[in-house]
Amino acid sequence: MNAVGAVAPRPAVPRSGEFFAPLPLVALALMVVNDVWLKPAFHSALTGKLSDVAVCFVLPLFISELFGLLLGMAPRARLLAGALITAAVYTAQEIVPPFTRLALAILEAIGPRIGISRRFQLTSDWTDLFCLLLIPLAVAYGTRRLRRSLDSRS
Repeated sequence: MNAVGAVAPRPAVPRSGEFFAPLPLVALALMVVNDVWLKPAFHSALTGKLSDVAVCFVLPLFISELFGLLLGMAPRARLLAGALITAAVYTAQEIVPPFTRLALAILEAIGPRIGISRRFQLTSDWTDLFCLLLIPLAVAYGTRRLRRSLDSRS
């Protein structure tokens, strides 16, 4: 409490803007364009991998940003949490059939509520696990954004 009896606000955790930044938003746009237009039109190995690449780059940054905004987590901790959650969920979705079915059930339940009426598909392909290499790149990108944010404040 301060001198007048009001509760002092918590000091703000520095935000790095890891998700709301050009590269993750371009990757997100690529994923949407790929899933909505390119996959139905071309359905090739390339269109199958594009979304996986984008997800493995975007999701750790999205989770990190969410943890920063909702939980006030420190940037390095939330980047690590985003990376670990993404790696675990993505890997499970690729190689654990019951998890894949659960993920599809969740998507089928949420989809219509957000305006997606088409049927969801998740194709398990062990070669998709190479996309996990994008997660450390996402963490490096988020870390770089954090450094820039901290440098601009000093």
